[in-house]
Amino acid sequence: MRARRTSRRGLGLGYAVFAVAAATLSLAACQTTTGSQSPGQVQVGGASPKASGPLPALVVSSVVPYDAAVSIGVRHGTLESVTVTQSGGPVMAGKVTGNGAAWVSTGLPRPGTRYVVAASATSTAGQTTSLAGSFAVAAVPTSRRLTLTVSPGTGSVVGVGAPVIIRFDQSVVNRAAVERSLVVSSSTPVTGAWHWFGDREVHFRPENYWPADSTVDVKLNLNGVEAGPGLWGGRNYDSRFSIGDSHVALVDAAAKTFTVKVNGKVTAVWPTSLGRPQFATRNGTYVVLDTTPIIRMTSCSARIQCVKGAPNYYDLLVSWDVRLTNSGTFVHAAPWSVGNQGRANVSHGCVNLSTAHGEAFYHQSRYGDIVTVVHSSRTPADLVASGDPGMIDWNWSWSTWVSGSALGAAVQTTALA
Repeated sequence: MRARRTSRRGLGLGYAVFAVAAATLSLAACQTTTGSQSPGQVQVGGASPKASGPLPALVVSSVVPYDAAVSIGVRHGTLESVTVTQSGGPVMAGKVTGNGAAWVSTGLPRPGTRYVVAASATSTAGQTTSLAGSFAVAAVPTSRRLTLTVSPGTGSVVGVGAPVIIRFDQSVVNRAAVERSLVVSSSTPVTGAWHWFGDREVHFRPENYWPADSTVDVKLNLNGVEAGPGLWGGRNYDSRFSIGDSHVALVDAAAKTFTVKVNGKVTAVWPTSLGRPQFATRNGTYVVLDTTPIIRMTSCSARIQCVKGAPNYYDLLVSWDVRLTNSGTFVHAAPWSVGNQGRANVSHGCVNLSTAHGEAFYHQSRYGDIVTVVHSSRTPADLVASGDPGMIDWNWSWSTWVSGSALGAAVQTTALA
């Protein structure tokens, strides 16, 4: 009897095509077949030595699809119980149908894995028999596989403001299903939430900054998750990274001061100069993106002025650069503005420090550190709206951040052992 392939939606009870042996027989031993067979079918077992009819035999495909519930049938009897266990993993949830004709999983199998079946069945003559077997699950083909990158990467040491960022290579339609599979644990549990930026990027951050000197573990249990029509997670991902010391700087555009805190204690207060009125530095909380010892900065690349000699034209080699936005906001050394630091805001939007102070801040800084600017005349709204990675994680109210979750709720990270 040829099976009918079941689908995830509209599941029938059609039997698959590989008969699993009774437990008393080995699949590797000599086999006696009975009954008619379709091509590719093997039924292991035989008639009872007594006149009680044939023994029951499980029926399941040797390879089952990854995108449909598993159905295990029985010949010559009715199923009493079935346990399906992933090799080296959990038991698959499922139930025997009301008439005992089949067992059907209540979820999907994990692609590219093998499951072991242990069952009992009652023959047509009333005998109870133990049955055993196994089946493989097809892997998700490359053309249908959800792929991604996750940061911070394993082994990274980052600042207290570093978000977890997942960037997908394909558009995720079933955001809730994907988000349910994303698990964040930390050595110090925190309240946090995921926030989607379109259908290809999702961030996780705590409500407040990560605790200093803690560990964060991210598990993306995506194998077998349907991310969209014809798009499936084909493997799991994980990343474990560390949070370093807390480095938080507060820059006051009115007082023109740059205050550095390490693990909550003020370690320095330096004079600074921010953007002049027409190029005011944006208020808001910035995430340090990277550091570069020397950068050539030009007014043309900043889209300010490209005519040499014109007002606001500049072309400079700038030292000790700590990037705050992709759009070009830096904390850097500016020896040419030392006379104005602490007195006037004269830059084109960057945060100026003396060479000595700029170098000190550069050597302290790492990705994920926090710099907050206050008392300026310009908001961060334009860079938040454009998705600039230096500003999109910490310039929201907490309720607005949580509303960007596909599940609409904050979560508590589980504690790492």
